[in-house]
Amino acid sequence: MRIQSVELIALPGAPAYQERVYRAKLESGEAVDLFQAHWDVHLPPENLIGMTIKEACRLRVQKMVAVAQGAH
Repeated sequence: MRIQSVELIALPGAPAYQERVYRAKLESGEAVDLFQAHWDVHLPPENLIGMTIKEACRLRVQKMVAVAQGAH
């Protein structure tokens, strides 16, 4: 199942570290919260369109590792 659209949304009443999440709309019409925004990892929501959930999560991990290693 591929991602059709993604938006970064704020969750009401969530702790600050969980405040914003990437919410994806899938081809099935289902909405899924993918993962939390990470303050030092720039991941534009539009970059996730067309990916599967697994691919989107892999991209996020790759970006987090790159930032941790000092390569932005």
